[in-house]
Amino acid sequence: MASRYHTLARTNQLKVCDPSGPTNRNTPQTLEFAKYRMEIGGPIRCPDCFVRVFHPGILIESLDGKEAAYFNACRAALANFPCPKCLVHKSDLHRITSHFKLRTTASMKAVVIKAMKKTTKTDKEQILKSYGLLGHFLWNFRFSDPYAAYSYDTLHSDDPGEWGHHLWRLLLDALENLKQKGPFTENMRRFPRWPGLKHFSQVTTVNFTDGQSFYDILKCVLPCIVQLLPGNSSLVHCIRLYERYRIMVGMTCMPETRLQRLDTFIQDYEDRFSDDHGKDFDFFKQHASSHVLREIRAKGATNHGSTRPGEGFQQEAAEAYSHTNGKDAAHQVSCLSIDLRYINTFLFQMGRIDETQEAIARIRMNIDIYDQSQHESQESEEVDESPVDVQDSAHWAFGAPVSARLMNSRALEELNDSSPAFGNFDFRLREFISETFPEECIRYEDTIMIRRFKYVHISYQSLEDWRGARDIFRCNPSFHHNVRYVCVLVNMTDPCLHCARLRALLRCTLPSGRQTDVALVHMFESSRWKPRTRWVGCQIRDEVKECSFLSMKHVIRGTLLAPVSGTSNEPTHFLIDTMDADMFLRADMYS
Repeated sequence: MASRYHTLARTNQLKVCDPSGPTNRNTPQTLEFAKYRMEIGGPIRCPDCFVRVFHPGILIESLDGKEAAYFNACRAALANFPCPKCLVHKSDLHRITSHFKLRTTASMKAVVIKAMKKTTKTDKEQILKSYGLLGHFLWNFRFSDPYAAYSYDTLHSDDPGEWGHHLWRLLLDALENLKQKGPFTENMRRFPRWPGLKHFSQVTTVNFTDGQSFYDILKCVLPCIVQLLPGNSSLVHCIRLYERYRIMVGMTCMPETRLQRLDTFIQDYEDRFSDDHGKDFDFFKQHASSHVLREIRAKGATNHGSTRPGEGFQQEAAEAYSHTNGKDAAHQVSCLSIDLRYINTFLFQMGRIDETQEAIARIRMNIDIYDQSQHESQESEEVDESPVDVQDSAHWAFGAPVSARLMNSRALEELNDSSPAFGNFDFRLREFISETFPEECIRYEDTIMIRRFKYVHISYQSLEDWRGARDIFRCNPSFHHNVRYVCVLVNMTDPCLHCARLRALLRCTLPSGRQTDVALVHMFESSRWKPRTRWVGCQIRDEVKECSFLSMKHVIRGTLLAPVSGTSNEPTHFLIDTMDADMFLRADMYS
């Protein structure tokens, strides 16, 4: 069992191999050699050529709930004290802001010693059951506390756990009772696309099993349900507060100020628990959030103990297991691997024959055609487009020019005379340039040459970890057969979030030879419209009909706004602050 977990030295990683069979992996004799090394240490030559003595120990355990119960020798979820880290009673699992006595190696050994002093087996079992406890092989290992090493895991505790298994099912039941599952599915289908965010066409009829799908649903669910549920819905408030908690707890950089903010989110979330829908919040994954602050302070961000990196192997193992009959699976899987190697070798040899190469080429062509159709239907954002004409010291770069030749501003206006966005285009552009660059002295007879582009890269500093990040903004009337005019955050003098929708990306060459990058945009302004339930941090914007010009140097990053209804040309939008941690932090400052 120990080979499944992160076994870490103070500064070196030790891989513990199990020399014994599966029947006695939990016996202390199995890892006697590791215990010996932990006691006396082992010499290791460091990169500075000095030999130092290291004492290995299990400091982090990346486990889901059941694995943690088994590994920490607890009695799992049905025990009176189900938590592997503390002695919380099963009736108090909903109290996520309360503190309970922690399990430690010393305290649990004391319980076992107390039980051993009893004269009858019944009395001994009663003491052990009251603590939900069994003996643990790591009790006698230095630098290895199995209860402290168990780490918070966002993949199993949150995404398919507290959200996917509990709140998501509660939401579907509520929509079913109101006969609103159909409109909800349609709202999710119309939800705007965003790079890295899955798009769901049949969200209520598909049983999702991967944590990323549940997390993506959580990010975009509120605008799709707020008008379907009753006014001031406790369920909407509860989901929003959990949404804030999930985004904050998953951040990769957690200074003390964010920990304090996370503590506030946990308290708000507990205060919003409601039995309006008959939901019992006494379950272990709900209680796990009570340990998260202590975990982050002790071990760093939650990604250090995440089980997500190992999920890919589990999917491969499950796929291989599905080809067996369920009996003696290990032998069948090994034989399957050998057969696959023979098949690959055979195909490689067949590839040397001309006739076979032609057949493979035909198959490959059909596969490529199918992949392309799937790619277009899913509207993947992974498009290999390189930015062109990058300006020195600029944080943006245009790409995908509409045409290789330049066009003067008057001709561009005539070419797009059917579009309201280009109404009086030449006059308004000259007015904007005169205000922005008064030294240019633009005259009516001067020619302004323009090249249009379809997308732009924007580089910015992420507030999550203060490292560089990049967005790709689409400004295309037909991107995979759909209109794609994305929205951006704009830096204005007023200290709040300003949004705009890109309608055209223009590189203007002025009579003096100066080049300036300009965007034709629809600005957004604060809206007076109110949803049925106004959740914490809800920001609503109205899209201005008239277009205006914006210098690209004022664009900060991309943002996502979702229309409040499916009406054509709906002007009112929700500002979505959940697509990534950086956007959430920016919106949280002004909420």
